[in-house]
Amino acid sequence: MLPIAFRQDVPPEFRRRANFLMTIAAIVFLFLFGRLFVLQVLQGERFTYLSENNRIRLKKIPGTRGMVFDRNGQLVVDSRPSFDLLFVPEDTDDPGLTLRRLARFLARDEGDFLGLLEQNKGRPPFEEIVLGRDVDWHALVAVETHQLDLPGVSLRVRPRRSYLLNSTAAHLLGYLGEIGPRQLKAQKEKGYGMGDEIGQFGLERRWEEFLRGRSGGQQVEVDALGRRVRVLHEVEDVPGHSVYLTVDRDLQETAHEALKGKDGAIVALDVHSGAILAMASTPAFDPNVFARGITAEEWRALGQARAHPLNNRAIQGQYPPGSTFKIVLAIAALEDSASAPASTGSPNTPALWDSGKKPAFPSMTRNRD
Repeated sequence: MLPIAFRQDVPPEFRRRANFLMTIAAIVFLFLFGRLFVLQVLQGERFTYLSENNRIRLKKIPGTRGMVFDRNGQLVVDSRPSFDLLFVPEDTDDPGLTLRRLARFLARDEGDFLGLLEQNKGRPPFEEIVLGRDVDWHALVAVETHQLDLPGVSLRVRPRRSYLLNSTAAHLLGYLGEIGPRQLKAQKEKGYGMGDEIGQFGLERRWEEFLRGRSGGQQVEVDALGRRVRVLHEVEDVPGHSVYLTVDRDLQETAHEALKGKDGAIVALDVHSGAILAMASTPAFDPNVFARGITAEEWRALGQARAHPLNNRAIQGQYPPGSTFKIVLAIAALEDSASAPASTGSPNTPALWDSGKKPAFPSMTRNRD
């Protein structure tokens, strides 16, 4: 342990202490070497993955949905730019504290944000949680101003649906909504992911695969706070296809205006082709509320409203046929020889009468006379 000449000059007590310290140092270095071996060799692949995900992120860019036009080429549904509020819990040491700060800066209930964090506990690491959609200017400024105090919180620009007719064609056009757990399980193979929007009702649902664009992405380098440093690689998104309707926008607005203050429906058809020119139902709702993200209170109010504004009375309502259906009955009676058009209702001859005690075919009755 010690040189021979040195041992002769050093007292035994000091030699024991020196040997003890060298033994402790050897143990410490052995421990450090073992730990280094574990981190670099045994767990090297895992920590390489975590470090790359901490430095390089894959950012999804949602594809812009296709536009919707009426029969004359007038724009009915479009998309506009908006900002989503995102959060990556792995970018902060205390996610709960960060979300409480964010709630204070935005004057929001912290329980809303903490509830979203709890709901997304099973998500993959470094996947973004959507805290808010289509946030207003106040929230945008607050997040950008306090970004150093909000590690893991960021903003993302994405296209947002804009229904130019508001409630005028709500039941016809439908609305979008965030994909639910069951829908995600069924549609995951088609490229849908957590936080994506999907057609939930009306035309948006019927033509989802046609209107939906193809998402792109960016490989982004970020700093320790999750802020973007630079874009390493980018794949452009592909917009969806546009749809042209048989509906006439002006006629649709006229039909909706005629129903103002009433509960009912109006459907206008092209007598030659059967194409729908207008289909209005009132009371209605504004699909733009769903586009920006409907709150639980707003959804509850729509669902519990006595007038049932979510019901499309043009196709879901049940109504007695009315006088126009008498023509169908009269033609059926004539084809089956159950009556003759010239019948006047004598005791031996059945006749076709309407509710006003007049013949269904008065001109034929007059010709007989």
